[in-house]
Order: sequence, then structure tokens, then C-alpha cells
Amino acid sequence: MILVGQYDSPVTRRVAIALHHYGVPFARDTRSIFGDAAAVGRISPLTRIPALVLNDGEVLIDSTAILDYLDEQAGDAALIPGTGPARRRVLQMTVLAQGTLEKVAAVVYERHFHSAERRSTDWLDRCLGQARAGLDELTRRIDKPYACGVTLTHADVMITTLVWYMQDRMDEVLSSSTHAALISLAERCEALPAFRAAALSDFEKMPRS
Repeated sequence: MILVGQYDSPVTRRVAIALHHYGVPFARDTRSIFGDAAAVGRISPLTRIPALVLNDGEVLIDSTAILDYLDEQAGDAALIPGTGPARRRVLQMTVLAQGTLEKVAAVVYERHFHSAERRSTDWLDRCLGQARAGLDELTRRIDKPYACGVTLTHADVMITTLVWYMQDRMDEVLSSSTHAALISLAERCEALPAFRAAALSDFEKMPRS
């Protein structure tokens, strides 16, 4: 398998963490959607990452769809329960974290690609408010020792990559006091082998504006 994408993308990194957690060997294609857009576009039609090239050449796109495939292969070892309320809880925590990430990324890209005079203050304020609301709700719902109780799940992976991204790119609505439980969870997860194996390399960093 080949994972296409750099780990400065939290959704690419979440796939890599799952691959390591499941013990699935894979190679990496670290071409950038900024520096190598045409090459990435030949693999992923929307020029988006991550993409996962399977051993038979089939290409899977979108982290959620990729993880669905990996979970199917993992069976009972999947990072999500198979059915019922426990599965819905993990899914809801995961999409809360992913939705929060989307709002944070919107702020990051607005600031990166638009000069100060061209930025929409209303749009930035809206996204920042939504990101803060997402963090607040994740904190309210979090269980212990992991996000959904005693077992590591996709929710923990998504929350951890979200917290890393915010601390690296835009942490103004991530409060060390209000969201202490999320930050603590991320720190605990980052120490796990699968997370360490998917650590960011120096070259995998989005240029700062």
C-alpha cells in the first residue's frame, strides 16, 4: 500500500496512525498538493489528500472512506465498535473533532492565502466561534481514560491530530484550562507507538504566511 499525503494534514496523519496501529505495512508518497498538485491530481481526482493506493492498484480517497476499508480488514480489532450505541458514540465524537478541524483549517487557509485587507472578518469570526463550540462540546462529552471510555478509538486519533494541528497552526480558541481534558488526552495518545510512528518530519510543514 502507498499512503499519499504529508502528515501536516491531520486527516492524512490519522490514516497513518491507524495503519501503524493495525500493523499494516505501507510506503509513503509525500508529494505536496501545493508543490506537486498535478502529480497528486493524477492519483486523487480532487487533488486532495489522503489517498491510499492498494496493492492491486485501486485508489481510495477521503480519510473516512479509507478508514472504513481498514476497519473492515481489521475486524474485531477495529478502532470502533461494530454496532450499537458504542459505535454511534465513537462516530459522533469523531465527526465533532473532524468538523472542528474543518473550521480551524478554514481560518488557517483564509489567513494564509488572503492578505489582511482581503480577509473576511465575518467569516473568520464565524469559523472561530464554530471551532470553539466544537472544542467545548468535545470537552463536555469526553470520557476517561480515552475519549469514549476504556478503549482507544478513532475519536482519540481525530482529537489528537486536531489538537496537534491547532497547537501548531492556530491555537487561539484552544484553552489550556477550558479544554485541558482534550490536551491531556492528546498528550497521552502522542506517547503511544502508533502515534510516534506517524510523527511529523521537518519537511512536512505547511509554509507559514
